[in-house]
Amino acid sequence: MSIGWQIILFAVPGFCIYLGVFFAVPKLVKHGWSLLYAFWLCLWAPALMLLPVSLWLYRSLEGGELSWMAISERFRLVPLTAGDWAWIGGAVVVTVLTEQLLEPVSRYFAAKRLLAPPEYLPAPFNPLRKFSLPPRDFFGVPLRGQWALLALFVPIHILAMFSEEILWRGYLLPIQEAQFGPWAWIVNGLMWAWLMHMVLRWHFVAMIPGMLIAPLAAQFIGSTWASFAVHGISNAPLWFLLFLGIRARAGDSHGTSQGSSEEKRPDHSSP
Repeated sequence: MSIGWQIILFAVPGFCIYLGVFFAVPKLVKHGWSLLYAFWLCLWAPALMLLPVSLWLYRSLEGGELSWMAISERFRLVPLTAGDWAWIGGAVVVTVLTEQLLEPVSRYFAAKRLLAPPEYLPAPFNPLRKFSLPPRDFFGVPLRGQWALLALFVPIHILAMFSEEILWRGYLLPIQEAQFGPWAWIVNGLMWAWLMHMVLRWHFVAMIPGMLIAPLAAQFIGSTWASFAVHGISNAPLWFLLFLGIRARAGDSHGTSQGSSEEKRPDHSSP
């Protein structure tokens, strides 16, 4: 597969997500949609399509057999060992720490008009918004007691991340390894960051360590499960934040916060 087609495979879903988050979500909300459903539909729908796209590419371009054994071998669904999990644990720690350390960089770029997040985006996704613990609401939906939200959110989030990993690491990374050798993880990670995640335009620097670590894990360990584990565990703190908000009792303190207050946002933060 040529580098041009690889770019297209990353850029098309990334552009769909970009258009959805910056343009479709406000229109859906204007027509009566809940911000919660509008945002996550636009974010997840293109990602969820990557799983069937992966299988279609495997079947149509390679004539692959649709059996679990053949699919596992082609997409490198190799079981992880105890040593692999130790490596993954270190990768997760580095991913989370670098994102936190580089948050001021994202905040700096988020204050620039051309790189600003959409106006509606809440904390912790928007670095210019004030974030409190435990969170009171999630995209405008009060969290306390909303266990059904968590039960729905987590499985879909996991499936969306798995769909990404199957295409980017399971299908494309072996192809890139044949083309770029030991540097394939860098090519894969940069495409994943700047094409698939172009919607996070204010985060384009801070995302790089995490976006490189996942493909490095897959290439170094030789298993797509490795990058899926790094990807999933690094995103799991969001589930814990939802859990804290859902189980919070009336009167719980909301004094712990991070990020800039809304009053510090620039006048032109809207894209």
